[in-house]
Amino acid sequence: MPVMQEKEPRIPTTEEQALQEVDGYIERVEKQAETKKPAGPLQPAKPSDDDLQVSDDAGNVVMQAAQQKKEIKIILPLGEEEVRNGLHHKIFDAVRWLAEWCVMIIKKYPGKVFYKQ
Repeated sequence: MPVMQEKEPRIPTTEEQALQEVDGYIERVEKQAETKKPAGPLQPAKPSDDDLQVSDDAGNVVMQAAQQKKEIKIILPLGEEEVRNGLHHKIFDAVRWLAEWCVMIIKKYPGKVFYKQ
């Protein structure tokens, strides 16, 4: 009867570990951005209209701040699959750096970044 040898578990490479961490982080951040609501007893002070205007010595309004609250929407230059594949390229390839940049933008602006269609 042949003796069965146990296989040693395969140790993932550094790139595989990094990719797993990035995937998990991206999913967590996207879920947090969707479900997270501002909480806490302190509310930020709303600026009055006087704070948004600049007047000269005579009291004439010279400049008024624009009250535009535009939603930031960032479109990445790569699609989701292209980012995943780009992270597998060698460190000398430009597509690797572009994929790394995309991951950095996703981390920096959670919930405001969208992949290219």
